Amino acid sequence: MIGLNWWNALELQWKNAFSMTVFQQPEVPAIADIEQFYTATALRLAGPRAPYPNMSFELTNLSGIAQLDQLEILVITHHQIKTITALQSLKRLKALFLFNNQIESLAGIEQLANLEQLYVQYNHIHSLEPLKQLIRLKELYVHNNAITTLSGLTEAHADELTQFFCTPNANLKQKELLDVEHRLGIRCRSV
Repeated sequence: MIGLNWWNALELQWKNAFSMTVFQQPEVPAIADIEQFYTATALRLAGPRAPYPNMSFELTNLSGIAQLDQLEILVITHHQIKTITALQSLKRLKALFLFNNQIESLAGIEQLANLEQLYVQYNHIHSLEPLKQLIRLKELYVHNNAITTLSGLTEAHADELTQFFCTPNANLKQKELLDVEHRLGIRCRSV
C-alpha cells in the first residue's frame, strides 16, 4: 500500500498532475484518498494539446505511475514523454494509450502480457521488437512513427491482432507490409 511516503517522493510535476486530475485540490491529499487512488484501475492524463485536456502542462516522464500496479487502463497523451521503462511493473495493463508524445522506444513493455490495446501513434518509435511476447494484442496503432521494419510481430500475434494500423510510416517499405501480410496473415491498415 502506498501513502504519504509515496506522495512525498513524487516529482513536483507528478504531484501537480495528480492534484489537478485525481485529487482536484492543491493541498497534500489525505492518506485515505491516496490509498483509494492506489486501487484505481484507470488513469487518464491528457496534456493541454489534447482535444479534451485534463491538464494544463505537459509531463516529461512516467516516474509517477511506476508504483500504480493496479492499473488496467492508462491514458497519457499529448505530453513530452520519451521513454516508457517505468511501465514495466504495471503487469495488469490491458489498454495503453501513449499517442502524441516523443517516445523513441517501446522498451519497458515487454513483460506486459495482458496488454490487448496499444496506441502509440504520433511518436518517434523505430522498432516493434519489444512486442514479440505480447500475443494478446488485439489493437495496435503505430502509424506516424519512424518504423522501418515490422520485426517483432510473429505468427502468435495473427489470431488476436485484428486492428493493426501501421501506415503512414515514411520509412516503412511496401515490401515489409506485404511480407507481414503474406507470412503472418496480419494486415496493416492505413489511417
